[in-house]
Amino acid sequence: MAPEGLGIRTLRPNEVGAALALLRRQLAEHDIDLADDALERSVRTLCEQPALGRVLAAVDRTGALAGVAVVSFVWTLEHGGLAAWLDELYVDESARRRGLGRALVDAVFALAHEHGAVAVDLEVEVGHDAAERLYRRMGFHRHRRAHWVRRLDGGPPPGAGAPGDHHGDDGVPARDAHRPFPSLDHLSLGVNDLARAKAFYDAALAPLGLVAHATVPGEVAYGPPGERPTEGFALYVGFEDPAAKREVRPSAGFHVALRAPTRDAVRGFHAAALAAGGRDLGAPGLRPQYHRSYYGAFVADPDGHHLEAVCHAPEG
Repeated sequence: MAPEGLGIRTLRPNEVGAALALLRRQLAEHDIDLADDALERSVRTLCEQPALGRVLAAVDRTGALAGVAVVSFVWTLEHGGLAAWLDELYVDESARRRGLGRALVDAVFALAHEHGAVAVDLEVEVGHDAAERLYRRMGFHRHRRAHWVRRLDGGPPPGAGAPGDHHGDDGVPARDAHRPFPSLDHLSLGVNDLARAKAFYDAALAPLGLVAHATVPGEVAYGPPGERPTEGFALYVGFEDPAAKREVRPSAGFHVALRAPTRDAVRGFHAAALAAGGRDLGAPGLRPQYHRSYYGAFVADPDGHHLEAVCHAPEG
């Protein structure tokens, strides 16, 4: 729990400058030489690509930053799964001795649990006794192996994102970075009238390159054209077991987002869905609150299920 008058949350894009000022002080106090452009690039990348990590901010009632914690996610053999690397933790001198450091570490633990991490790793500079005492009190123990590093030549140029990213015309990574690997196999939506639902989904999903594949009498699967694949995500509509069929009502807070190859496909999805009996929940357009190249459209199907088509690539 944060000290009175302070809250801890994810850093917002308009707070990057304040976070950089705190981190520069941290690096200066420990005689760490890191170029300003590299530091800024790292912080902005974590803000824009939450699959890679987060920057947690401790904020007072006026909105000023009192502390930061920088966390990266990494898959490790040592822990047998995902780990959270606590890269930096810094509390402004004016906010020290109030338990804020401990509160930030607790927030890191909560973030790690939320993302399925099985451990939190960090390193402590030799002689930083206060930090060692804090981390020991919070259950950390000294690792028997030392941390070694070698910088690689030919790394990403300034402004580059993570390997494999493509960038929009605004220079922002356009990859849907909060999904680092395929994780869903299929999703099933119950419907009240399968014929009506099939007519809607046949029309709405065609601009996204998805077609119907017959499965069982009470259900239809949607995926890429051609032979039914044995791997990859599929969207099922209907009830596989007719005995399980009952009145379908949409679930609050639930929606299905499908990737579109282009922004034109998003627009085609929206127009086709409305023409086939869908209800408009949001016209095609940019949603910069997610990232600056996030282009989506939102509809409800005839049963009220919320659907989205989203493209992360720039126009063209």
